[in-house]
Amino acid sequence: MVYGLAYSYGQFFEPMAQTFRAGDGAASVVFSITTLLGFGLSAVTGPVADRVGPRTMLIISAACLGTGLHFTAISDALWQAYLAYGLGVGLGVGCTYVPVVAAIGRWFDRYRTLATGAVVTGVGIGTVLSSPLSAWMVTHFGWRHSYEYYAIGGAALLLLAASLVARPPQQPASVVDTRPPAAHGFRTLYLATLLVCVVNYVPFAHLGPSALRLGIDAVTAATLVSAIGISSIAGRLLIAALAGRFGSLALFKGCHVGIALGSLVWMTAGGYGGLLAFAIIHGAMYGGYSALIPVVLAEQFGLERLGRLLGLLFTALGAGSAVGAPLVGYLVESTGGYMAALTALTVLGLLGASIAMSYRERTSL
Repeated sequence: MVYGLAYSYGQFFEPMAQTFRAGDGAASVVFSITTLLGFGLSAVTGPVADRVGPRTMLIISAACLGTGLHFTAISDALWQAYLAYGLGVGLGVGCTYVPVVAAIGRWFDRYRTLATGAVVTGVGIGTVLSSPLSAWMVTHFGWRHSYEYYAIGGAALLLLAASLVARPPQQPASVVDTRPPAAHGFRTLYLATLLVCVVNYVPFAHLGPSALRLGIDAVTAATLVSAIGISSIAGRLLIAALAGRFGSLALFKGCHVGIALGSLVWMTAGGYGGLLAFAIIHGAMYGGYSALIPVVLAEQFGLERLGRLLGLLFTALGAGSAVGAPLVGYLVESTGGYMAALTALTVLGLLGASIAMSYRERTSL
């Protein structure tokens, strides 16, 4: 629910920009604030969830999401939308993903990779459903009424999830990680994550608008984000299933490379077919990458500090995603096209991938 709403922002991008008479760069900042807070606040919500459990966090998420979308719908200026949508949806994301994923990591021992991959397919399913639904709703009801409907429905579904989720068992003392913290290794993963996430979340804000520039209608353009969602579901499950054979860390590094090189496909796309190919490739790599983050952290640094380290790493996701969307927006606005922006994304992504490849696996517990 939360990610479906956050990642469907591309369908609200153009009508909101027209309403507030804002350029591509300024309108992109709404999405950037959302991802910055959603991922960045995980450094706080992760440790808090370790203490209070995921149910409390989901209740807070429902309140923030509903309130934020309501005030976005009644905003009279772009800065009000920055605050309402950015804080509301951003806090909703921050109180959901890391607390839930960290809890899953504690519920499973033998099948942790597969379980995590299955749970985070919710991100892909939400993306698949919300993007075309949002395009249809905006066309028929306008963006303001659409956000009002999402405020009610989103909060209700999150409260339902809160009523069903259980607190995970505590980690037995016998399996506590006794290795040194290996701060250098974590810094390497952090920097790689920061750079690759400048690339990773741009399509959710800009793939639809780039399709419109090629003359593709709004509803068809929205299916591209849905294609990312569908492909991410397959990527999460398939890559999670392959982790036992090839190793989680090796596949994690491979996803970094795939995300970086995918920008080249977007850059050379001349129509819907090329954009669809990019959406499929990016979705698979993004999905596998997302599913493997908590698994790699658990394997490399232990379960005891999983919530805290996952939250810290997500500040890199937040910073990277906050830079990517407005960077592309301002480059498109200043150059009149996507070539310079996608070239910059490819360079940054490849730099992040090279740093990820340099990481060396820690010894066993």
